[in-house]
Order: sequence, then structure tokens, then C-alpha cells
Amino acid sequence: RKTDLIVANITLKQAVFHSQMIQPMQMNDIVVLLFEQSLAMSQFGIFMERFVKRVRQDDPHYHFMTFLAKRGINNIEVNTERAYRIYEEQRQYRGDVEDDFSVRRFAIDQLGTDPETLATIAETPDSSLPEFGIDMHAPIIRYLMPERVASLQYRDFRRSLENLSATITSQAEGSPEREKNVKKYISLLKLAELHPEYERIVKQLETHRANGSPEKAEPQTDPRSSTGQIKIGAANQIDSLLEEYCAPGHTSFEITPFVDAFDRLLKTGLKNKAGEVLTRLTDHLGDSNTSRRQQAMNLVVRAIEQINFQTDFALFESMVKRVVIDLTARRETFEYSELIWRLCDRAIRERKFDLMAEISSCMATRRYYDGNVTIYDSMAVKKAFETLNRSEIIDKLIKETISADHETGNQLKRIMASIGSEEIAFALSQIVAHPLRQVRQQALRILADMGKASLKVFSRIVNDDNWFEREPGRQELPDNKWYLIRNSIFVLGTLRDVEAVAPLRLRISDNDIRVRREIVTALEKIGGDDAIDLLMVMAEDPAHEIRESSLAAIGVIGTPVIVPMLTDLLSRTSVEAVKVISVLGKLGGEEARGYLVRLLTNEDDLTTLAAGHFSKDDLRLAVIKALGAIGDRPALVQIREYRDSLSMTQKFLFKNSPLHKAILDILSKS
Repeated sequence: RKTDLIVANITLKQAVFHSQMIQPMQMNDIVVLLFEQSLAMSQFGIFMERFVKRVRQDDPHYHFMTFLAKRGINNIEVNTERAYRIYEEQRQYRGDVEDDFSVRRFAIDQLGTDPETLATIAETPDSSLPEFGIDMHAPIIRYLMPERVASLQYRDFRRSLENLSATITSQAEGSPEREKNVKKYISLLKLAELHPEYERIVKQLETHRANGSPEKAEPQTDPRSSTGQIKIGAANQIDSLLEEYCAPGHTSFEITPFVDAFDRLLKTGLKNKAGEVLTRLTDHLGDSNTSRRQQAMNLVVRAIEQINFQTDFALFESMVKRVVIDLTARRETFEYSELIWRLCDRAIRERKFDLMAEISSCMATRRYYDGNVTIYDSMAVKKAFETLNRSEIIDKLIKETISADHETGNQLKRIMASIGSEEIAFALSQIVAHPLRQVRQQALRILADMGKASLKVFSRIVNDDNWFEREPGRQELPDNKWYLIRNSIFVLGTLRDVEAVAPLRLRISDNDIRVRREIVTALEKIGGDDAIDLLMVMAEDPAHEIRESSLAAIGVIGTPVIVPMLTDLLSRTSVEAVKVISVLGKLGGEEARGYLVRLLTNEDDLTTLAAGHFSKDDLRLAVIKALGAIGDRPALVQIREYRDSLSMTQKFLFKNSPLHKAILDILSKS
């Protein structure tokens, strides 16, 4: 039907662009096109350029596939058998009819409804899915498999299992055909676990006695049933292998038979038995024999890889809990570093970050800090942290952080804060200026929890003069540098570590006022004597905004001990006298009160301090408010004495003045 334009097996409605697409296809003798997922934009551009180009049929470049092959483009197929098959064997849709044309709908349709086929697909490598007419992205197919299974009638599964059971019973023991059907039966039984009526499927299975007469039974316990025989055989096989492994003097162990046996346990639904095997092997990690421990570790690692997260997630979860318990009880051996890594690696691949967070948080309790020295009380934990600190793991965690929802973001925060390395801190520093606000905030929250690692990374950034270079004559930093510097200073403040004051001290004279403003905010968060000393220096900054904010910060984190520093500041410059007086009131103490009283009662001192910057009335008002802020009995007495010392004329003239109102307000509350 060359007059129809069909995309992804959807017959599109007639539209103005149809002829513009169909004509080049007819001209190039193209009936069906298949694009591989690996197609790059550059390759698609070459394809389109040739697609719309008019060429003569006798042109050596006329044949489309020849043209593509010469340019190394092998991910576009023209009129191939596979392309025809995917089109012809899949369900057809019509775009002029209302329907669900979502990716989910197409993927579920491609899976089909035959239980045996679904079981085979479930066991098929991703690269082989096209053999089943599936051209969807493999992770989508895996994700939707449980939904497809759950939509089937339980009778369909039961019927398929019964038919296979009868076939197995009729075949000779040990024959290739029987073994092939046994594997198919196991795969189908495993797939049935995804069905909401799994128990009903299993209970309704017909068992076949040797005489061929069917009888209802529990296939898990009845050794006469096909299912029961398979399950018992799987359990016996794994026990036999483990007995061989545990035999005295045993030095080697073939892993492949064990992997196959453990896989059969899972596929036959023997989860409890599989759990027992994992427990037994994990117990061997505490064996006094180093070789035995390593061999047990090899088996545990391979068993973990066999676990299907859709059906056997509880097994993986129990392994994580076991490791956490052993770490907490300090029962781990050095081999646990490998076990931890394997569990975390699998958790990352399956995006089960909550479980990885449980392990990493537990590991973090086994790490201590002595100044700048990191101390681990477990070599296994130290080795595990080093393994998790690899660049490929950090890159994955950062990538997940950028796209994570709130819950996943919290789990990733726990993981990265627990690892707490400089490498993670540096990687996070690269996204603190991300275009998305939630990403920036998440990165900053994680960094704030990372302590010394963040301190070292962002101290290096602030210490690096290259980040503070700008064009000659320009005061402000360029945006790409400013955002990183701003966030670096923010993190240093959020850490509340006194060691952060040193790198900040280097930049208190930077020409960009934004840098100085951020430093003031950071110093207020850090607190302590070093931060106050630096704020006192910044209280003499050329910019009024910086002077005022520095003094405000001193008022928040300062103590009466620094009052002499403030009064000394007033003796050298009175440009921020009102603000300094206000800070003295907040700090309080005998020295502050004494200084304020002298200002209030000594006209000469008040005149000197005003120095053309303020009126004396403004200063008196600031002093009264500061004494009121101190609020102790001597301060209130001084306010009353000052009020009483005013002449009748002064009282009358200043009756409605701010000063008089302030005095009344303070004394009325005393």
C-alpha cells in the first residue's frame, strides 16, 4: 500500500506532508525503513540529505543501501527481511481512530499473551529481543513484563504448566528433550511468581503419577509431581555442592555448577532454601581459613548476581540487613569489603538507593576524625569506602542526583555524605551552579553534610587565584566564576568549621562586593573568635553595605569580651557610629554599659563622635535604645537619671521627639 505512510506500525492520517515523504521513498525504491537505536544525529543528517536528493537510476550511487554502506552507516536498514518482518508480524494500528499510542501500549502488545513465549523472553538476553519481533528499548520491556503477566488469566499459566508437566513425565529421564522442557517449566514457574494469583496457579496444578492419572496435590511437597521432583532435585543438588565445598581438605570448587544450581532454586520458587544457602555462605566469611573465606565470597558474589529483583528482592534485602547487623556487631572480616561493594554495585544498577544508603550509613559509624586525620576501626570498611569512591560510581551518583525525586534525593544524600570523600565534594562542586534550582539546593545540602571533605575542596577553590581573575578594570567576576565562588563561600559557611575562616580571609578585599557580602554571611554562620576578628576588619570596609552587615553579624555572634574592639573602632572612625552603638547594646556587659553612659552624659565625647556624620540627637537616641537593649537595673537607672536631668524647657521642647518616646517606651516596660 504505497499510498499509505506507516510509522511504528501506525497508519497515519492523510496530511499535506504525506506526498513529500512518499515520493522520495518511491523514487528511491524504498518500501520499509528500520532505524537502529544507535543512530546518531550526524548519520541521520547524511541519510536525509540523500533521501531528498534526486538522482538518476543509472547513477552508481542510486542504490540507497550502497550509499549508506560506503559512508559506514550500518544502523539504517532499507527493505531488509528483518525490517519487513517487524512490520508484517506486529499488530497494525490506524492513526485516524482514537486509541492509546503510548510506548507502554506498543511494548505490551509486542510482548504478546502466550505464557511460554513470555517465559522465554524473560530469559532472553536484551540483544536477542528482536528475534521475538520486539524492537522496543530492552529496559522498557523488562519494566513492563510484570504488568503484562499480571494481565493474563491464571488459567493460562496453569494450562501451560500442566501441559509441560505431562510432557516431562512422558519423556525419558536424562534425555535432552526432557531437560529442555524442565528448563522451560522452571522458567514458566518463575514467571508465574509475577502473577497476583500465583498461589492459585500453583495450587491448581495437576500432578501426574507414573500411571498417568492426574491428581491434585501441593507440587512443592509431593515428590510424585513434576514440580515437586524438580524442586527436590534442585535442593538436593545445591546441598550436595555445599557438602563438597565444606568437606575437610577441600581446596577448590567449581563455580559454574553452583551458579546453575542456585539459579534453579530461584526459578523453582525455593526462596527459603536460597536464603539458607546465602546465610550459610555468609557464615563461612568468618571462617578461620583464609582460602575458605575467599571461596565463600566468590560463591556469594555469584549468587547475588543471580537474584531477580522483580521476584526475589526479599533475598537481596535480607543480605543487606545481614551485612548491616554484622558491621554493627563488628563481626566482619576483610572479605566483607568485597561483599559490600557487590551489594552496593547491584543496588546502584537496580536503583535501590535506600539499601545502599543503609549500608553506607552503617559503614560511616566505623569512621572517626582526629583533626584532619581520618581513622577507620575496620580495614574492610576502609577498603569498601575506597572501592565506592571510584570515579564511575561517583559519576552515576551525581547523574542520579540531577534527575532524582525528593525521596531518591534524600537516599543519595545519605550515600554521598556517608562516603564523604573529597572526590564526591569536587563532583558536587561542578553542579552547584546547575540551571535547575532543586539540583543546586540538593548539591549544597549534601556538601553541608560532608564536613572536612567539603572544607578541603572549597577551600582550594577559594584559595585558587585563577577563579578570581577578571578583565582589567572590571570589578565583578564573570558569571561562570562568580556562581562557583558564591556557592563555595556558602558551603564553607554552612559547614560551620573554624578552619574555613582562613581561606575566606584571603578574599575580604576582593573588588567584587558580592564576594565580600557572601563572606560576611558565611562568617556569621561559622561564629567563634576567628570569625569575629575577621568581621571586625570588614567593619571598616570601603562599602557601607559591607560595614553595616559586618557589624550586624558581630551583634549576632559576638560576646561582651569584644566590646573594647568596638569602642576602639569608634575612636578611629565614627562613620558607622549608630550601628556600633546598637551592637554594643546587643552584646551588653559592664564595659558596654559604662561606655554608653559616658556618651550619654559627656557632651564633648558625643560631639567628637558625631564628627559631622550624625546629629547628636541621633546618637543620643541610639545610646538610649542600646541601654534599653541591655535592660539591666544599672542601665535603666541611667536612663531615668538622664530623663530627670533634663530642664523643664528641654522636656517641653522634646516632648514629642523620638528620644522622649524611646525613653517612655523603655521605662514603661521595666
